[in-house]
Amino acid sequence: MSTIDQAAPAADTTKRVPGHVIYRRVLAERTSYALAAAGMAVGPQLDDSAWSYLASGGIGLGTLAWLYAKTKDPDQGLSVLTRAQRAIPFLTAAGTYVANLITPGFNWWEVVAPTAWASLMGWMAPLTRSAGLVLELTEHQAQHGAGPGEPLTYTEFLAAKWQQATGEGTRLVSITPFRADRPDFEAVVVAQAGKAVPTFTEVQLAAAFDFPVGTVKIRPIQGSGPGRMRLVARPTSEDVEAVAEGIRGLWETAVAAPGKAAPGVELLDYRAEPHRIVLLVASPPGKEIHLPHTAICSAFGIDDPSRLVIETDGIRQGVVSIYKTNPLMKVRKATVEDLTMDSKGRVTIGVCHDGKPARMRLWDPGQGALRGITAGVTGAGKSVLQNLILAAEKRSGVVSWVGDVQGGMSLPEAEGRVDWFAKGPVETLLMLTAAHAVMKYRERISNEMGRGDFALNRPWPLINITLDEINRLLSHPDEAMRKATAYLIADIQKTGRKVGIGIRLAVQSLHLKDLGDDDAIRQQGKVGALFLMRTASSSTKEMGLDGIAPAGFQMENIPARIYENGQIEALFSGKDDEDGESTAGMAYMFLDGRAKFMRTFFAEKVDGVYPDLIALYGDEPPTGLTEGEAKAAQAGAAIYGVRHTNPYADCDTLAQAFSDAPGSTPAAGTPEPDDEGEGGGEAAAPFAAPYGDIPFGLSNDPGEEPGLQDQILDLLADGPVSLKDLRAALPGFQPSSVSNACSQLKAKGLAKTVKRGVWQLADS
Repeated sequence: MSTIDQAAPAADTTKRVPGHVIYRRVLAERTSYALAAAGMAVGPQLDDSAWSYLASGGIGLGTLAWLYAKTKDPDQGLSVLTRAQRAIPFLTAAGTYVANLITPGFNWWEVVAPTAWASLMGWMAPLTRSAGLVLELTEHQAQHGAGPGEPLTYTEFLAAKWQQATGEGTRLVSITPFRADRPDFEAVVVAQAGKAVPTFTEVQLAAAFDFPVGTVKIRPIQGSGPGRMRLVARPTSEDVEAVAEGIRGLWETAVAAPGKAAPGVELLDYRAEPHRIVLLVASPPGKEIHLPHTAICSAFGIDDPSRLVIETDGIRQGVVSIYKTNPLMKVRKATVEDLTMDSKGRVTIGVCHDGKPARMRLWDPGQGALRGITAGVTGAGKSVLQNLILAAEKRSGVVSWVGDVQGGMSLPEAEGRVDWFAKGPVETLLMLTAAHAVMKYRERISNEMGRGDFALNRPWPLINITLDEINRLLSHPDEAMRKATAYLIADIQKTGRKVGIGIRLAVQSLHLKDLGDDDAIRQQGKVGALFLMRTASSSTKEMGLDGIAPAGFQMENIPARIYENGQIEALFSGKDDEDGESTAGMAYMFLDGRAKFMRTFFAEKVDGVYPDLIALYGDEPPTGLTEGEAKAAQAGAAIYGVRHTNPYADCDTLAQAFSDAPGSTPAAGTPEPDDEGEGGGEAAAPFAAPYGDIPFGLSNDPGEEPGLQDQILDLLADGPVSLKDLRAALPGFQPSSVSNACSQLKAKGLAKTVKRGVWQLADS
């Protein structure tokens, strides 16, 4: 019988078993065998043999049925032997009794057979042994002077077994089971003073504990001499230490060797965990660390790049985590506690690859409001991430303004649950205008109060602006809208921090073309929290991570799907289309100079929306502006008071929106209307000073060319003219000035477009 079953059952690995309990249990078992033997000898001689046949046959058949039911599963392993051991007394007793019954008369062996059975069962004590209690424990206690009432633990038993197998030359100390329900353990072998631990073969090590050969190993202890060695016994689980040793050799030959993935990068130390091996590496002194993600994946034979995570200090050292399977395959749902801001301004939005919570700041008590960019293609999980942040802001008393440039299609869950939900490019631009006005108001009041930094809710709440699909506005075909958007975003990024106005952008990628070719916006956004989800680029340079990714950091783009056995196996088996796990929500989060591989909390989409995320917003009304700020926003954009009616979502241009807006005020220097209600031929400008210098291409455009509009009207008098022909007919003006002038004429109601790029008089 295996010692694993004797000494390390699931229930007894940590349970103390007093020696006197073992003794009493064995005594009771042996007494029952003696009584049963007497009955087996006397019973067949009685007249009522029918009942004897029924009892003995029932016991035998019942035991066989129980044994079959318990052992028919072929994957039970050693438990089959344990249950068979428990059936031995009942089956042999029933067989002996039936043999006595069917033999006519009285024979001498009818007494000898039960006596022999009782003696054999008493010596074996199979019921006690099958329960994990061994008689040798009591003998060991007697040999070492322990009384029958002193307890003996599993670790003490292992130490005794080692001493019995190896003699007095070594001791087994610091014994630590890996799990309470398995016999696997690690320990330290200590030799006598001045001597080294002997060299044991795998057979000798396995025999010491009656474990399978090859599952017990002795390894050196870092920092210790040959007199102390580490013993690792894993009879039922994978030896991750052996895997780690193999990876050490692989690193030296396939990664650090000259001409390989990372030549000269030394493996300093490693740590083995059940599902991860962590490597501590360092470049040679005087060399900056460089760990190419793809090449190291290739060296280790990893075809799922998300199983390899690289983190560096940006100087010389790095940590490489190698996972058995993707560590972020399954992530739980978010809770209200996750999304409640702590004293440091942090909320939890997901889980990092190493199991730690993925936290981000809604604001920084030391720096004020924050900026940020989220980049990812469609289906990468940007919407879930944005909704988690917005729900956290609502739960934490933050004023959330959301500009969904896709007309409300990107973040439908946020509509009605944030203070301002702007749909489409025009209303989003108007919202930015109002935010800019509030920022100027806060700056003026802060100067009057002599304050230099923002204090949460003293006197204003934090305002965070989320701009989703902002690339549609930064690359808008209307040049005036592009310029205004870029100006407002950049100015809020630069100066909003100290007055508690943060701004986050969500884009398809970090390419400059997706940010309106405005590198200032990208650089300012990268100063805050940057989330890089699955994108269309595969290098950090193309992703625009220069200046934000730690030195030496390299990564591969997150794939659309991951597979349990790897993508190549999925391709080979034809299961690579729908059978993989979506990577939506996986991202690299760049915070405080570090890159963390994480995944947002799980959310299930139902009928085009996320009910779980909607519930996280809560039923309380969202936090809004103070009275003074609301007045400043109303004066700046003439829209804050009617923001929930969404009156501008379908307007063609910003100029038309402002000409229709209630309460719009002319800019400084704009001619006032005369008594008949007609002005000097100029439309009302959207901004009063000091916002009149924003280049909207309207009447207050400082770049307006004198006489250009009149010349365009003369050219349009003969019929529709394309913008290309207008520019050709006006060679003395810049092409952009001709475009701006056409927009100004449209705002005044003097011109209109027939189709894209073709203009005519409004009354034609």
